[in-house]
Amino acid sequence: MNRYTTFPTRTPLHVWTIALLILLCTACNGPQPEDLTAPGVSLELARYRKTRYQNIRYDLHFNLPGNRADKVTGKARITFTLDKPDALIADFRGDTSQIHSVVLNGQQTPYSLTDEHIVIPRSALRKGENTLDVSFTADDQSLNRRDDFLYTLLVPDRARTLFPCFDQPDLKARFTLSLELPAEWKAIANGATARTDTLNTASGPTAGTETSGSGPARTAARAGSQMAAGAETTGARKRISFHETEPIPTYLFSFVGGRFERVTENRNGRSISLYHRETDPQKTAQCPEILGQVFHALDWLETYTGVPYPFAKYDLIVIPGFQYGGMEHMGATLYADRSMFLENNATTENRMARGSLIAHETAHMWFGDYVTMQWFDDVWTKEVFANFFAAMIVREQFPQIDHRLNFIRSNVPGAYGEDRTAGSTAIRQQLPNLSDAGLLYSQIIYSKSPVVMEMLFTKLGPEKFRDGIREYLADHRYGNATWDDLIAVLDCRCDEDLAAWSRVWVDEKGMPTIDMTRHENRLRIMQSDPFGRRLAWNQPLQLLAFGDGNATDTLQCLLDGPETELVLPAGTRCVLPNADGRSYGYFRLDSVTSEYLMKRLTGLPDDVARLSALITLNENLLGGTIAPQRFLRAMIAYLPQERNQQLFTQALTYIRGCFGLYYDETASPELEGALWEIAQNDPDRQRRIMATQAWCGIARSPQAINTLYELWDDERLANRMLLGENDLTNLSYTLALRFPDRAAAIIARQGARITNPDRQKQYAYIAPAVSPSASVRDSVFRSLLDPANRSIEPWACTALSLLNHPVHGARSAAYIRPGLEELQEIQRTGDIFFPRKWTAALLGSQHSEAAATAVDAFIADHPGYPPLLGSKILQQADLLFRLWNRNAQNRPTSDHTSE
Repeated sequence: MNRYTTFPTRTPLHVWTIALLILLCTACNGPQPEDLTAPGVSLELARYRKTRYQNIRYDLHFNLPGNRADKVTGKARITFTLDKPDALIADFRGDTSQIHSVVLNGQQTPYSLTDEHIVIPRSALRKGENTLDVSFTADDQSLNRRDDFLYTLLVPDRARTLFPCFDQPDLKARFTLSLELPAEWKAIANGATARTDTLNTASGPTAGTETSGSGPARTAARAGSQMAAGAETTGARKRISFHETEPIPTYLFSFVGGRFERVTENRNGRSISLYHRETDPQKTAQCPEILGQVFHALDWLETYTGVPYPFAKYDLIVIPGFQYGGMEHMGATLYADRSMFLENNATTENRMARGSLIAHETAHMWFGDYVTMQWFDDVWTKEVFANFFAAMIVREQFPQIDHRLNFIRSNVPGAYGEDRTAGSTAIRQQLPNLSDAGLLYSQIIYSKSPVVMEMLFTKLGPEKFRDGIREYLADHRYGNATWDDLIAVLDCRCDEDLAAWSRVWVDEKGMPTIDMTRHENRLRIMQSDPFGRRLAWNQPLQLLAFGDGNATDTLQCLLDGPETELVLPAGTRCVLPNADGRSYGYFRLDSVTSEYLMKRLTGLPDDVARLSALITLNENLLGGTIAPQRFLRAMIAYLPQERNQQLFTQALTYIRGCFGLYYDETASPELEGALWEIAQNDPDRQRRIMATQAWCGIARSPQAINTLYELWDDERLANRMLLGENDLTNLSYTLALRFPDRAAAIIARQGARITNPDRQKQYAYIAPAVSPSASVRDSVFRSLLDPANRSIEPWACTALSLLNHPVHGARSAAYIRPGLEELQEIQRTGDIFFPRKWTAALLGSQHSEAAATAVDAFIADHPGYPPLLGSKILQQADLLFRLWNRNAQNRPTSDHTSE
């Protein structure tokens, strides 16, 4: 197995011939409607419609049944103008039985439903305004239906599963919406509520009877009884109509309906409502802090951009089991309950992570919603803005945090995690069809792109960068833009050729490998391209030269070619590359440098240098230049001495990663003892919490496993060790796997401890995955191969990861082949992060040679596998391949399977 294993490609000659003929015909005659109706939304179709359809408005109505088994029906009126009569191609992913009537300009009209497209011939349309009315049954795929609530999630190309539309980001439109739903339900949408009409007053509320929350202490018991009522409704119905929206793309259209509690706050003339289903008073008491972080983010962005909040309202809905951390639907922003309502043992870092998420989604209101990418190949632009500005926004809220450290920790390790792999991708990738748009989402666009944006920010300086951003927003208000549009605005404010710089950093995959060799007092720095393209990544590099004692010298150079040379100060003993953490690449260390740094980590002169050294050492561990046992013992020695909480957390992350991948039975007692000592006796509460959680994750010895059980069994002891409900739930899964004879009792008891109805359902769904019965676990896996059984994706991924827990060893490798075979269907039926998370759950805990062989065999057997999807497999299999490539002659003698 080779570290750079990749999918073989096979393109038959006849494919190239057909492609050439199509290209020639298109060049001669222009695109014809019949040539544009391939499944999905092709770039050619998007361009065709962009030049023809204008002034688009949607007037939508949906009938939402209280019973989730009943279908959702709807009516869509689409108004648009044409400069001249032309064919109509609208998108609808359904079959003919789901379309009940099609009326164009008041007349029944012939149409065809071809590969997800409603096609009406040119002869039926007219110059000027046209109106298309379609009555339909919506597909459930993007409705996310539960027993007593539902929510839409249409990014990136799923609006066409819900209603007929022009499903592309550069055909922005105004939306008007009405919903018919059970009288007991609340409804939230992009637009503000215009009116509520009672349709059946038998026993339901009358119009206007929805009440706002009076504060976070409002009767959690009443909320719990309402949530537990589930799908039981009075039979009464109501219709809620919403005001027309500003121009937005189809993927941002959204509504939520169901049983929710509402908390509203008003500040400085702005009113924001938070909708939730939480029943724990400790968690609902966090609503003011959550809303405060929203208000702060809005105020900051208005000041920075010079643009007042560009939409009518900002409401947020906290969703149990939500697929993402958040989703930036203006007026109806969705957040995951696990991200918003924190445990009572939450650390400052947990609270800041929530603040960062809120800031990220709020930044999208300007970057993504107000100005939207033209095509999803530039989806990364909205994500880089959101992450980059979120880092600025939280600085004022958490002054006790070192935000330079936080920026590096939040971005660099995650980016390296994909960029070091054979599945590395460019930040900006080609996208021929929107059906693959979800596969563009990755740590590369979420984590590497902010690093690149910081380089750009540094080149321009704060004022020029801000002025350029303001001009960019003004030029494209309520419209669309590309990365090249932004570069054009910034280029005139910078002496450097930003377009040329961008081509390497944005349009090419991978990162440089940077080596240093020394001859006397001269240091030679070489950068190379691991993919053999001879690229050079232009970037400054700061180095720290260590002399005798504590003497250090800071050196600077510019990496603008294959080699750079520096003169070292006299007496230099060692050089730390990337001492300020602002450069990006794999800094490969020789054994002398790595040993020097591991011995002297605590003595490095500042926090940023220590963090950079930690990251570099971990990359060298994975790169094979540092032995796992040596790395682990260096971290064990370093951890108790590190008083910076952010560095302490990062070291814990690397310790758990190293121990989990290269399990060393001889190191287990030493590591368990070191973490237990901190968990028991450290004076800092947050360090005790983090050490306890890490200890629970690495406990392997019989004594430690027995202590785990005692912690879980004795709630007073658990409270003393600062374990929260989520910690105990996760412990119950671990203990059921470690004590198969007690599994049923453990699961029953933990299930009884959980009081929130949504979390009860989650636990009941996941628990069978830790059954001691192999046949039960196999049945759980088979059930996950049915899309209907994995609709709540975070729950499905947790169950899949437990099926592949290391305790099962090589036996769970049997799940790999069918799990990977399902991946294309996962992409088709799941949401944007599901292929990556499914693959991570399938492979992330696999450590056996049988697992590596299974992945290799799948790759070899699938020449021509879709490249974007294949990259997800290569990324998630990277650590498994590294484990079995490290030393073929010295494989682990104690397999993870025997734990």
